[in-house]
Amino acid sequence: MPLPPEALANLRRAAERGDGTAMHNLAHFYHNHSDFEAAEHWFRRAAAAGHTRSMNNLAVLLDQFGELDEAESWYRRAAAAGNANAMFNLATMLYQCGDRRDAENWYHHAAMAGHVDAMYNLARLFEDQDRLDDAEAWFGEAADHGDIDAVNNLGILLRRRGATTEARRCFRRAADLGHPRAMANLAALLESQGAHREAEAWYRRAAG
Repeated sequence: MPLPPEALANLRRAAERGDGTAMHNLAHFYHNHSDFEAAEHWFRRAAAAGHTRSMNNLAVLLDQFGELDEAESWYRRAAAAGNANAMFNLATMLYQCGDRRDAENWYHHAAMAGHVDAMYNLARLFEDQDRLDDAEAWFGEAADHGDIDAVNNLGILLRRRGATTEARRCFRRAADLGHPRAMANLAALLESQGAHREAEAWYRRAAG
């Protein structure tokens, strides 16, 4: 929805007076209109005033334009101030740069702050390290917070560990919510257990 000229003028005046929320919202307005120079300017001003969401958004913008060192610096400042999105973004950047130990640390901080994607990524990281108890715990946390991919992945992990009854329960839960890979996984598990007719039905649903 377009911002009326009078409302935009009021927002700009509030930003010019140093209102952190107004600076942040004005930056968002410019970002949504693809004026990235103006967006960066106002995110910077709001970030310098201590607005943690602007610190994170500035870092995202810098990250997108390849300014990785400065982006990391702003992610760290926002993360240290308790911004869970910044913790997650910092962890993802660190993981992509090969620093898995620090990535795990920040995924854990973000997960503990309730960031569901961080819970899922932390579980995947633990799974890659064959730390299956930790992976199962965090897939479970993400699943409990509504992440359907986590429900399916928890099923995969449980089947890998021989807990087929629990795995089937997870696959069915995700499949009932429309997750195609869970449908296929459920079908494969049912087929292995001799339930061929039900397996065929789920294979058909998975294929669309």
